[in-house]
Amino acid sequence: MDRRAFLVAGGAAAVVGLTGVAARAAVRWPIFEWARPTGFFFPGELVQTPPPLAVYDDGTAYADATASFPLRARQAESLRAHTVAVLRNPRHTERDRSKPPGRDQPEDRLRVRDDDGTYLTAELDDWGDGDPAHAYPDALHELAAHVQELRRHVLRGGEPWRPNAVLLAAVRLDFAPDDAVPWPAGIPVPDRIERRVPGARAQAVRGNLRSELTAYRTSPGHYVAAAWRHLLPHE
Repeated sequence: MDRRAFLVAGGAAAVVGLTGVAARAAVRWPIFEWARPTGFFFPGELVQTPPPLAVYDDGTAYADATASFPLRARQAESLRAHTVAVLRNPRHTERDRSKPPGRDQPEDRLRVRDDDGTYLTAELDDWGDGDPAHAYPDALHELAAHVQELRRHVLRGGEPWRPNAVLLAAVRLDFAPDDAVPWPAGIPVPDRIERRVPGARAQAVRGNLRSELTAYRTSPGHYVAAAWRHLLPHE
């Protein structure tokens, strides 16, 4: 399916967090996160692409919101310290504007907890799939290689991450896709932001909707594009 077709499609977007649990008093923020906060449909409105890697203060790492793995303390601290060292120098995350930007690339966000408990952040325009134009400094590429090494480690050796919580994103389409499939019965078509829904519905989404971006026919002449992923502990 052509992702750009959905980017130009008209209609309303909705994000649905299916948690099935009461809101927690305090959010458990990761000590490290590489994420893509812009999403599939309208940049800045949806959070759909899973973070390649998030690490929490107990050392648990999550890759692609699909697998979790308890890192050794020195592994987690090595990543945190490496990221702090990179982000403390703004030059390490400055893009060379003389290099041409990519097309339809989400904006990556890098965030890490500093030694004093505050957070350092960087937003990486046009990083795409590893900054193929090499518009960013070597220091950032070295950190990205560190992140990808741990990500692969978690995906290979970790346990499947299957929380009772998913993020479902959908947008109404103003055209009829040739490959649309029927919207599954028993799952409400999302038309507004919801934060808490019974956990059984999260299981229904996992079992009946595709995790990759897919066109669905909700009724005669009405279509949506939808995708879902598991939520991380802080989301």
